[in-house]
Amino acid sequence: MRRKEREIKNINDIFAVIESCDVIHISMVDESGMPYGAALNFGFDRRGTELVLYLHSAEEGRKTDILKKNPNIWFQMDCKNELVCGTPDNPCSYSFRYKSVAGSGRVVFLTETAQKEHALNRIIQCLTKSGNSFDFPPQALEKTCIWQIVSKDFTGKEHFS
Repeated sequence: MRRKEREIKNINDIFAVIESCDVIHISMVDESGMPYGAALNFGFDRRGTELVLYLHSAEEGRKTDILKKNPNIWFQMDCKNELVCGTPDNPCSYSFRYKSVAGSGRVVFLTETAQKEHALNRIIQCLTKSGNSFDFPPQALEKTCIWQIVSKDFTGKEHFS
């Protein structure tokens, strides 16, 4: 990280940023070496200092195809975004306030019913900012591709001056 003064160093503060975010941006690389990215809703768990992310998609499609061949993934999320207006006399004084988390990991596809239900509940809980849990129809779980990313390699950054 080039701007070390913007790094969020406290792990609890990093997880507070993650809790505030609604969307995660993921990037992967296909077999031809071309990058591919997508924005998704997500859920997460904290295991000590590890971040466990949950995402879902269709069983078939470009993301799933790429990740089955190359499970390495990069992610980024940001929140608390606010434009800081500059002036006509000093257009370089325009800036942006934000908090963000970025990192990497490897995708593991979840196949067990209990794992899938937990992941889907965490996604809904993250979206709704609630503790509600649901039971999912077995046919829906069968058709849904659920993936998990365990990351020990993530950092937080903020700019609020």
